[in-house]
Amino acid sequence: MELAILSARVFTGDSRRPWAEALLVRDGRIAEVGANQGIRRACRGSAAQVLELPGSLITPGLVDAHCHFGYLGLALAAVDLRGQPSLLACRERIREAAAARKPGEWILGRGWDQFQWEEPREPTLEDLDDVTPHSPAMMVRACGHSVWVNSLALARAGITRDTPDPPGGRIERDPASGEPSGLVREARHLIERVMPPPTEEDWKDAILVSQRESLRVGLTGVHSFETLRQWAAMRALEEEGKLKIRVHCSIQGYELEKAASLGLKPGSGSDRLWLGHVKLFADGSLGSGTALLHEPYADDASQSGIAVTSLDDLREGVERAYRYGYGVAIHAIGDKAATHSLAAIAGAREKIPGERRDRIEHVQLLRPEDMPLFRDLGVVASVQPVFLPTDWRVAEERWGKARCRRGGYAWKSILEAGIPIQFGSDAPVEPNDPRLGLQAAVARQTTAGEPEGGWMPEQRLTLEQAIKGFTEVAAWTARREEDLGTIAPGRRADLTVFEEDLFQVPVADWPSVAVKMTIVDGEPVQPD
Repeated sequence: MELAILSARVFTGDSRRPWAEALLVRDGRIAEVGANQGIRRACRGSAAQVLELPGSLITPGLVDAHCHFGYLGLALAAVDLRGQPSLLACRERIREAAAARKPGEWILGRGWDQFQWEEPREPTLEDLDDVTPHSPAMMVRACGHSVWVNSLALARAGITRDTPDPPGGRIERDPASGEPSGLVREARHLIERVMPPPTEEDWKDAILVSQRESLRVGLTGVHSFETLRQWAAMRALEEEGKLKIRVHCSIQGYELEKAASLGLKPGSGSDRLWLGHVKLFADGSLGSGTALLHEPYADDASQSGIAVTSLDDLREGVERAYRYGYGVAIHAIGDKAATHSLAAIAGAREKIPGERRDRIEHVQLLRPEDMPLFRDLGVVASVQPVFLPTDWRVAEERWGKARCRRGGYAWKSILEAGIPIQFGSDAPVEPNDPRLGLQAAVARQTTAGEPEGGWMPEQRLTLEQAIKGFTEVAAWTARREEDLGTIAPGRRADLTVFEEDLFQVPVADWPSVAVKMTIVDGEPVQPD
């Protein structure tokens, strides 16, 4: 099959030829890139499909380099609490969902954020009990690191005032009575272990929902962080011919032995679905107050976050991943978590040398003095620009303006220090629409234009830099740089086509620019 695309503006991402106006695809790969005249000549006499796309922008296929693909599909079916202006508004949505459930059936929701409420206090079980009187309920905070549950959920889980905090987690308690307050931090598994688990068919359905949404917004690939359950569901979909998007799948550190027993190893899979990194956790999140900091929180001097994994255990986790041949992707939001992650990687590399493509996920706060080691180790900063519009006020409140100015969401400083940077969304924490990520990276504002001039505007990126974060670097960390990430002869023809040229459109308008076409392996892919 041949496909010729003409009269477009093509950003190739290839430093040897960054711009073109036309390209030719043959058998799923880029055959030629150049001017209209040359591409017309190359396909003359063939049965090539010809698309004239004047005014459109074509980029290498955009990749969400950090998401939770199966959980995104499940979250889209849960009670949606994102963007709600108050606790009252959240309660009304939950009440409506409870009214449609049978007594005893779990009620699940996602996306609440007390910092977006008129009264920015955290909720309690009393705020949930009266709207869910007959069913256990769990509402996952926007960050995914805290859950708000009702009394029936606590009872099902066997959590009482005498239940000890689990390692790396905390059960919040009423200061007067000592009873659980309804908030559980970094220990969601205590609740989920008593919930009916999704079946493989449930996961397949959820993944198809995620795939449909991802293709709609122009993503040709994702890096997904989940478990072997989702891996099995994606493999089944691939065998059925239903997996259209590329998935670089990482597994959890506790699943290494199980993966090995199944004959899986780094790179297992296909060109459409393959295994890559091992996910480890150094800390929690900003909004939950569990991001691990060198200095106490600005709004609570008694707290410095939670080391979800101790430094010693983190070192052991990296070493175990290396022994099995994997690189690591370490969740680190606070600056001390980043310090621990770098120390663990450096120590493990001394013991177990080898070529590595490690990554630290989120990097929301980073000490400038840690940047040289970050660069020297060649670790990738895997960040989520779409966090900034909802986080900037919270970061200033919780971490303080001065600390944020030194190393908060410091993407330009990271790049200028020689540290590779790639972009994702952490969906379902935030929407997986790359247009929102591009806008946040370049403008450092909300879609409403706040704050005026951008938050710490000296850290703004160019559009070229932002696109490369969604393409070239993501291909390298996934060990697919020979096939993906740029538009050049011989590369796979994964392309994102925008209706308008983002380089000619005001940055504030980027989220509304339509995705005209998503192309994978040279074929326009229509969401099911």
